Amino acid sequence: MLSQLSIENIALIDRLELKLLNGLNILSGETGAGKSIIIDSLNFVLGERADRSLIRFGTDFAVVQAVFEDYDSPALSAYLDEIGVEDEGVIILRRKMSQDGKNECRVNGRVVTLSMLRGLTELLVDIHGQHEHQSLLKSANHIHLLDSIGSAPLEKCKTSYLKAYNAYHTLKNELSRYGDGAERERRLDILNYQIEEIENAAVKEGEEEALLAQRKRVRNMEKILAALQTAKSALEGYEGDGVSSRLKNAQNVLNSISSFDDSIPALTDRLYSAKTEISDISDTLGDMLDRLDFDSRSAEQMEQRLEVVRNIQHKYGGSWEALNMFYENAKRESETLSGAGERVEELEKEISSAKSSLKDAAEKLTKKRTEVAKQFENSMVRELGDLGMAGSTFSIDIVTAQDVDDMGGDGADSVEFLISPNVGEPLKPLAKIISGGEMSRFMLALKNIIAGIDYIGTLVFDEIDTGISGNIAAVVAQKLCNISRNRQVIAVTHQPSLAAMADNHYLISKAAEGGKTLTHVALLEDDTDELARLIGGNDYSKYAVPHAKEMKAWAQQYKRTLK
Repeated sequence: MLSQLSIENIALIDRLELKLLNGLNILSGETGAGKSIIIDSLNFVLGERADRSLIRFGTDFAVVQAVFEDYDSPALSAYLDEIGVEDEGVIILRRKMSQDGKNECRVNGRVVTLSMLRGLTELLVDIHGQHEHQSLLKSANHIHLLDSIGSAPLEKCKTSYLKAYNAYHTLKNELSRYGDGAERERRLDILNYQIEEIENAAVKEGEEEALLAQRKRVRNMEKILAALQTAKSALEGYEGDGVSSRLKNAQNVLNSISSFDDSIPALTDRLYSAKTEISDISDTLGDMLDRLDFDSRSAEQMEQRLEVVRNIQHKYGGSWEALNMFYENAKRESETLSGAGERVEELEKEISSAKSSLKDAAEKLTKKRTEVAKQFENSMVRELGDLGMAGSTFSIDIVTAQDVDDMGGDGADSVEFLISPNVGEPLKPLAKIISGGEMSRFMLALKNIIAGIDYIGTLVFDEIDTGISGNIAAVVAQKLCNISRNRQVIAVTHQPSLAAMADNHYLISKAAEGGKTLTHVALLEDDTDELARLIGGNDYSKYAVPHAKEMKAWAQQYKRTLK
């Protein structure tokens, strides 16, 4: 249930903390006091569209926070897990809108997208206002509502149908992988060509990189050759003038005087080591020059090989890894298709049997669903009659697909609610014909029937009493009270009979403070005066107060009958 609503800088509201309770919560007050602002604020934090005109004049931002507790919904817990929000037993929604266009939505402190927020709040609250499109009025949801109402008798049929549906489509999907005979042959030809092409190319891992490095050397052959030859010549020289020859001469000269100075042998040893190192470098340069004997024909072959490698890799994925994966997959598919003949024959027999089972299961589900629909139609007509719509006709249109391939996970049926709110008018889709006041009463009738079936814990009715009075208003009050026994109901009303039924009555008022007009909310301990105002105001207070007390007594007596 919604336990707390905090509003800051919304229209006439500066700061407001509204603590809500279980049962029937009534919001009343003078016209223009701000009842609609509270509903607008709730809509805002639940993810409805809003523009910056909602921000209170003279402020930079607006914030609304809603706290939900005591919810028990498997779908809600699953959705929290889906969007990555930990279920802590309390859900805190917070939405902020700024004048500079920055907006933020949070669930339990985690930033979420607006669509994530809406997905969550659809499982928490239903708001039924004169201009709202409710999830239960969307034709796509009608089949799920109907099945929820008939959950017990439909459960077995739905389970059998879903089992048959999954079995049939599993076989169909397997068959589709094989295709028909001609298609399989064409596919095999293509696969075998691709496999042979890849095998003939025989590309090795890392081959393209090696060829590119080799081409780089070939294209810079002249520079490399000249540098190596120059270096070798500098070391060996011509006619004995190279570094090696000079080092040898220096060594010989020093040897001739070694007997005269004890330090000379050490120098000659160092010259010998240097000469040895220079000779080794010279030999290495010679080997490198020998390996550079790369003729134009070899260069052409290298270019051709590089083109083969690049073309085959580009054709089958762009890299050696992708090429190799394609090859392995192609081989597996080829092996599967090569032995497909016998399996296809088996599948066709199995599909024929599965198709028969699916049609059978669909027919049983349609029959049971039609029975539930008839009972639901009768219940809705009775409820609408109680709510002042006695001339209404309500019908559930069930269109059944005949081809199993047109059936979906919910069965062969498509379901839509149709209504004629007035005698003599044709049935039309619910959302297209019903007026604002009629829509609210229709939803009230619907909720009265399905109370306890869905898991949505909070229902909000915004001025559901529009266009009703007298006995019908009293019946509406009783219906709302019925619903509020097992879920939280929040209702904005001008009707005294509805307000008298309140478990918790909140008075909305506005006052001028410091040059500003601000809205306030107070939980009334005794709402007799407010009921009297709703009945007739100050001019009739002599009669209104006793009448208000009578209404309270009537409401309390009705509540006792529900216990």
